[in-house]
Amino acid sequence: MRVLLIGFYNPKALGLRYLERSLQSAGHEVRILFFKRFNSVRPKGASAKELALLCNEVGAFNPGLIGLSVMASLYMETVDAVSLTLRTHFPSIPLAWGGAYVTMFPGESLKRCDYALRGEGEEAVAELVAALEGGSPVDGIQNLSFMRDGKLVENPLRPLATDLDRFGLPDIGGVNKALIENDTLTPGDPQLSSYSYETGAGRGCPYACSYCCSVNINRLYKGLGPVVRFRDPDKVIEELRAAKSSMKKLLFIHFWDEIFSDDPAWVDRFAERYKREINLPFEIWGHPLKTNRQTIQKLRKAGLYQVVMGIQSGSPSIRKDVFHRPESQEAILQAARTLKDCRVPHVIYDLMLRHPFETEDSIKETFELCLAMPRGFSLQMHGLNFLPGTDIVAMAVERGLVPPDEMESLLTADMDAQYSFHWKRDNQNPVINFWYNLIYLTQFGCFRKLAVRLSRDPQSSENHRKAEAAAGRAAKLERFRNLTHKLRTAWRGFRKR
Repeated sequence: MRVLLIGFYNPKALGLRYLERSLQSAGHEVRILFFKRFNSVRPKGASAKELALLCNEVGAFNPGLIGLSVMASLYMETVDAVSLTLRTHFPSIPLAWGGAYVTMFPGESLKRCDYALRGEGEEAVAELVAALEGGSPVDGIQNLSFMRDGKLVENPLRPLATDLDRFGLPDIGGVNKALIENDTLTPGDPQLSSYSYETGAGRGCPYACSYCCSVNINRLYKGLGPVVRFRDPDKVIEELRAAKSSMKKLLFIHFWDEIFSDDPAWVDRFAERYKREINLPFEIWGHPLKTNRQTIQKLRKAGLYQVVMGIQSGSPSIRKDVFHRPESQEAILQAARTLKDCRVPHVIYDLMLRHPFETEDSIKETFELCLAMPRGFSLQMHGLNFLPGTDIVAMAVERGLVPPDEMESLLTADMDAQYSFHWKRDNQNPVINFWYNLIYLTQFGCFRKLAVRLSRDPQSSENHRKAEAAAGRAAKLERFRNLTHKLRTAWRGFRKR
């Protein structure tokens, strides 16, 4: 059977590539359409021309099943537009959704598709295609949900795969891929022209952050196997060797694991082969409780160039009681010192601010924590975006911080509104804005003394003005610094090719 897979706002779409490999191994012909690139500054929905291009591709390929990767609610308006277009113009072709959103909301998803694939989909999608091709019932396909006689049928979830390597390696390149973007269809795998490659060394997250869907998905899988699993380091290296061979411009590797492995034996095997066979700068996501000197030193020698670590708040009460993060102030500072001592070239701390739970005191605590961390870091500051089904949504409503109708409008807002809410900088409280500006200044050595001096009188309107002006100057410096980091990374990667 021919199967068309569609990914949204991610031309690299690792999950789709694993589904492609699974279907091809089962003997099916697969085509992938990457629908638009990610743009957090000026996100755009589907245009009429882009939907027409999609229809042309569907008509030419004539698939027996169309699968959509629906990972988040942020771009649901585009997913809905594509689904409605497909159902209108190709009503006889079954439509399946899969991804994190679908895993948590199969009933809601099935209002716009025929099949909902929950959880890990490699085996389930192959079984679904086999059933459709043979005219067999789908009742026994684990992870599959569908409607029958107006009622939701949720087949059980299959145990989590403990051997991730059985899924093979994600496909790179191929003439079966195309990108639809800016009213144009570009044939070929868009990843081949990229300077970076994205992959994962494992799956699953051991933590239970209230703003993330991982904890909710982990609850669904309770008793069905270990949540955190890692691939064989040799298979990871095999994949990266293929990427390095296929992508002639490749200069940088991104590992998008929720938390990169800190298992000593795993790290030893990975680091030795990575240094010897790949030897390109790479980035990982870190966690304060998973950052130890031995691991970072080994990864640094192998090529670790950038670590993004979520701190989210400098307030212990916000982290513990709201975000459900267990780390202490000292654990954060110790992790920061480790990254500094191991000379990781680029360290980014993620802060989640501008949300209804915070107070002036909690924001001040974030400022003080940033001052206490070793210099030489960058900050990624953004707002809290309420995602459907996450624990923090109910928490905000129950505490009376966000009215139910307002929360519902936030969860279903269009793409522009949701991205604006996530990254927004506006606030009507001048004192709150003052502290935000001071937090921003802590990442620049030349502005730290000024930030400390201004912090002594947070009520002064003159200090507010000075902080805002300094933040404006720092923003120009940040743009230059980010460009410098990119150039240094590219040069380092170029020298290692």
